[in-house]
Amino acid sequence: MVFGCQPQHEPINVVGNSWLGYQPIYAQYKLHPEQQPPGIHITMLVSDISVVRMLTNQAASVAMLSLDNAISLNSRTNLDLCIALVMSSSDGADAVLASPNFLPMLSKDLPIRVGMEDSALARYVVSRWIEKKAIDETRLQRHILLPPGHSSALKNDDVDVIATYAPFTQTLKEQGAEVIFSSQEIPDEIIDTIVIRQDVWLTHKERLQAFITDSWDTALSEAQTPNSDVFKAMMKLSNLSENELSQTMAQLKFYDSQRSREFLATRYAEVSNIVSNHLAEAGLFTAPRSLPICDGVLQ
Repeated sequence: MVFGCQPQHEPINVVGNSWLGYQPIYAQYKLHPEQQPPGIHITMLVSDISVVRMLTNQAASVAMLSLDNAISLNSRTNLDLCIALVMSSSDGADAVLASPNFLPMLSKDLPIRVGMEDSALARYVVSRWIEKKAIDETRLQRHILLPPGHSSALKNDDVDVIATYAPFTQTLKEQGAEVIFSSQEIPDEIIDTIVIRQDVWLTHKERLQAFITDSWDTALSEAQTPNSDVFKAMMKLSNLSENELSQTMAQLKFYDSQRSREFLATRYAEVSNIVSNHLAEAGLFTAPRSLPICDGVLQ
């Protein structure tokens, strides 16, 4: 798929954090810009905080976000987002990891210093962890950290456990941290999406449709081929070896555009309701606001 020379188009800014599930898009954009619709600009940011800031100040109109972050953002703002694509669901790639020295303390009635990003996703993972493991929430002492600082915080004994995601989980495991909870225990609850402001979707529907179908399918196919240049670029982006990247990719269930449409048509309503209820119970917003499927995506 090559879009070739096109007339000047109004730019559309797409943002996301450094999560492994988004890296096929980043690698494709760097190596094969001709595979993107004209005027699409993609930026990898350091954290979800930066992604949300770009959306709320309208520096970007398209974002790669986990569903919980997208629902939370849509419920707390007037951005009027819609969901255009389900990129993947986490099957172990999101996790809570503990320092080996702290493991014997988990069962005791002691404070737990939790390192985590200040995001709906991190809060969701932590809330599901303590619910599944019957941990008293009053034991938690939350320490807000950006993902690149998770490894050093645990190594320096600044925290006892870390709630994070791939590729940062791999570094922590290499340090000796042990997984005490992962998204394998809550299948299909943590999904990664592309969400778009509805006014932008309706104005630039043709280009954005191409982005979430042809562009994404091509990037995903290349990312799942170990010898491809996209896969090799993802190794550099994530600082993982070929074997480590393959193992971590296996902790994600990827959706091409057809499988995404099937998920949105059959399972999205149920999953989004589960996520919304947990986020509301965690106090992220008073009442959830519907995050609809973008007009025409299912056609």
